Amino acid sequence: MGLFDFLHYLRLKFLILSLRILVQLVAPLPATKPDIVLRIPSRDKGRTIKVNVYNPNGEAGSAREPRPVVINFFGSGFALQYHGADEPFCRFIATKTNHVVLDVQYRVAPEDPFPAAVNDAEDAVKYVLSYPDEYQISHVSLSGFSSGGTLALVNSTIFPHGTFRSLVGFYPSPSMAGDPATRKAPVPGRERPSFWTKVFREAYIRGKDARDPRVSPVYADTTNFPQEMLIFTADHDVSATDMEALAERIKTDGHASGRNLVLRRMEDCDHGFDKNKKHENQMEAGREAYAQVAEFLNRLEGEN
Repeated sequence: MGLFDFLHYLRLKFLILSLRILVQLVAPLPATKPDIVLRIPSRDKGRTIKVNVYNPNGEAGSAREPRPVVINFFGSGFALQYHGADEPFCRFIATKTNHVVLDVQYRVAPEDPFPAAVNDAEDAVKYVLSYPDEYQISHVSLSGFSSGGTLALVNSTIFPHGTFRSLVGFYPSPSMAGDPATRKAPVPGRERPSFWTKVFREAYIRGKDARDPRVSPVYADTTNFPQEMLIFTADHDVSATDMEALAERIKTDGHASGRNLVLRRMEDCDHGFDKNKKHENQMEAGREAYAQVAEFLNRLEGEN
């Protein structure tokens, strides 16, 4: 690493560390209460990946027979370590469906830039697929929130088509190419400044090609996405425009193969609406979305 690159890294680390401290002070995460905590092997020698496990009916141990599984990735901007923020969703799905939910803690930038997060997500999937006696590998679904939704989209395309029964994405951002300041929400009104988006992208991509499909799944072959998809966007989210355009391409390209993609934009909602405790309408939208996910997963399990 040259001097300029090192100084650039220090700047990014200072900014992101400052934001991490602020987030912890303003919106600290409550202690999580998973049924099991796994430490699954990483491809990188000497480290493991933490996974919080939520079992149907709160079972403390492994199920007696293989269960369908949802592998979830939290929202982070690829820079904030917010693992555990999706516990209400994970617990709801484990309670309302027959699915085990695995909530994966992946690495974040600038300490661990691309492809660290993608590698951790891929390793988590490989772990599940290697335990057919515990997980119903014909019923593996991906879910994710914000950048975690982006990871779910990326992960779904790097395995052979048919690996995943379905994908659920909450307000993903499928493209990191271009100037984030030029993005517009479907319904203008509450756009956030693009400063932090630029910082997060710099920290995560670190000079790599933003059009790499593992960075920006909008550039992936649309025929690789799962056959069943459920995507939530939001009126006032600048990520929605790119995601909705990608969703239309996926539906069009997959029409002949019978792909089913359900796209739902949540009215008068922002990015992260399901976690916006200041606005009851957005929390209610989150509850509606969670219920729709449970119905979606139950339908797919019933079709098998």
